[in-house]
This record gives sequence, C-alpha cells and structure tokens, in this order.
Amino acid sequence: MYSQAELDAQYDQRSLVPDPSIYKQRRIAESVAARALLDCKLDVPYGPTKSEVLDIFLAPRTGAPIIIYFHGGAWKNGHKDDVSFPAPVYNDAGANFVTVNFDAVPVVMLEELVRQCRTAIAWIHRHADTFGGDNNRIFVSGHSSGGHVTAMMTTTDWEGVYGIPADVIKGAVPISGMFDLAPVVKSWRNSYLKLDEERAHALSPIHHIPAAKIPLVLGFGSGELTEFQRQSWDFASAWRAAGQECELIEVPDKNHFEVGAGYGGETNPIDEATFELMSL
Repeated sequence: MYSQAELDAQYDQRSLVPDPSIYKQRRIAESVAARALLDCKLDVPYGPTKSEVLDIFLAPRTGAPIIIYFHGGAWKNGHKDDVSFPAPVYNDAGANFVTVNFDAVPVVMLEELVRQCRTAIAWIHRHADTFGGDNNRIFVSGHSSGGHVTAMMTTTDWEGVYGIPADVIKGAVPISGMFDLAPVVKSWRNSYLKLDEERAHALSPIHHIPAAKIPLVLGFGSGELTEFQRQSWDFASAWRAAGQECELIEVPDKNHFEVGAGYGGETNPIDEATFELMSL
C-alpha cells in the first residue's frame, strides 16, 4: 500500500527522470527530418475540429498494411508532429505509418479524446484506398497515455457504432501504458482528468477485453516506475486469461522516455515483434 506521496510519485515520470527534455528534443528533431525525407500526406482532416488531423507516411508499394500511432503526453500534452520519427523504419519495412492528432485533456474530457481516436481509425478504414493502404490490415500502437488509448481502441464496438467490421484492428501494440485507471484516479493526475470511479472503470481497458481476437505486443522498460511495470504485467495476464494472445516484452535497462524515444529503432525488440505481428 502506497502513501499518497508515494502513489503520486509512481504516476509522475519526473520522480524517476527529472529532466526528460533531451528525449523530447531528439524526437522532435527526428520527426522534422522524417517529414522532410518521406513521401507523406500531412494534416489530413478526419473530423470537424482543427485538432482532428492526421499524417500518413506512405509505404513504397500499394496494398500495404497500416499502423496507426497515438502519441503520449499524459493525455494533456503532445502532438502528432512530435512522433513522426518512427515512420522511416516502418515505411522501409513495407507499412504505411499514420500519426493521429486529437484534443487534449482538460480541453476535452478523456471520453472525447478516445472518441476522436476511434473516429480516426474509422476514417482510415474508409479512406485507405486513397493512399494505397490495405484496410484489412490495420494495426494500432501508442506510448504512455497513447498506450492507454491504443488499448481502448480494442474495446470499441466498431460494427455497432461505426458501421465497419468488428475485427478492423488486426493487432495492437500498447507501450508503457496505463490500463487500469483506478490508481490513477487516486493520484495527482486526477487534478486534470477529473474522473470518478464509474468513469475510470469505463475507461480502463483491463475491464473491457474484447471478444474479437486481437493479438497484442505489450512493451515496457525494466527501468520504468514500478506501477507502470505492474500495469503492463497485469494487463498481459488479464488479456491471456480471456483467451487472447499477448507477447510481453520488457526492454532491459530503459526508462519510460527511453522506451518511447526508441520506438522505430532498427534493433528495438518491440518493433521487431510488431513487424512479426504485421507479417512484414
């Protein structure tokens, strides 16, 4: 049992890595270079607000699979422009790489953030042929709060709400995420999330594992906060207990920010497992 101060520290990345700016600066620089280098469609609208736009980094051939990436930032920070950097590796492997932008908390409630991301997937499914993508091979990924969003995408009633196939997501890669929001609600993060227990339960993917078979690659770093490691271990256990496939990858000696910045690396075990998941 944590004290309040200990729980707050467990959900504050700066308690372990006081200055993560070096990782952010590297991601931004590499993302700028990726957008300049690659064949891409930028700021494509998928919804009515100015935040609802996405970038598509095109695979070298048509009919290629699509991997959709949701940025992190504690649900209140971050932007799609910060996470273009994995695109070169995924394009080289033969996949379309899509980064999604969305409104942040507390400008919108967390439910609306999740809804926007679901709408982006539905848009991509319906418009995949406009950029040479295969809408029968859509995969989702994200880091930190983006890992939570990624997991929430698997809980969606795609057929009933969006009129697209129930199995639209063929695999998911949540990285360093939070999958049970009950302890998050009790931490300092609820000062801006403003969740009650009922809403936290509804937004906790560990309680809503889908019937559709969706294999997971679930990654985290051995140098992360104890609670973030536990969240991944517990989610993997729950996923498997429901009869689902899950490959759990613990990246040695990497903290939370190193795991995020290392995504899209040529020798990253999470990427290697993702390529295998996508049959690349």
